[in-house]
Amino acid sequence: MNLHPRSLLLAAALAAGPALSAAAPDREKLKLEVARMEEAFCALAQAKGLLAAFEHFAAPDVAFLDTDPRRHRGPEAVRARIGPDQPGETLTWSALYTDVSDDGTLGYNYGRYESRRPGAGGKESRHAGWFLTIWKRQPDGTWKYVMDTGVPDQPAPLAAARKN
Repeated sequence: MNLHPRSLLLAAALAAGPALSAAAPDREKLKLEVARMEEAFCALAQAKGLLAAFEHFAAPDVAFLDTDPRRHRGPEAVRARIGPDQPGETLTWSALYTDVSDDGTLGYNYGRYESRRPGAGGKESRHAGWFLTIWKRQPDGTWKYVMDTGVPDQPAPLAAARKN
């Protein structure tokens, strides 16, 4: 069988067509989706409580950084880490930055959080810091978090020294 060079080029172009036509994900659209998920996550925490929000948005393979090995992975890890809602306790947060992977399967947000709860003697206890949420696109196209962590603000070194 003798093929003309143009026929070979046409055959190669047709074979490569599906690969060439597979458009890259719209990262800006996906970043907006992930940012909205973080906002919805915080809103649900305010409306229904922390445990309900953390359970609702958790992926089946959710993981936490923790020293207790029983509290690392899965739905049980969510319940162990968050525990039952406490009266008067609030946790609010807001992402300052959102990004997604080039293939559109993972995204993350980081930003500031604030926790408030009733303290001893009627004085409110307030803690603030930074959070990081890693989101994974699920087979049905929704986003669920696969890791959530935070780090509290540390007192400024001079302020801590003055207290001693």
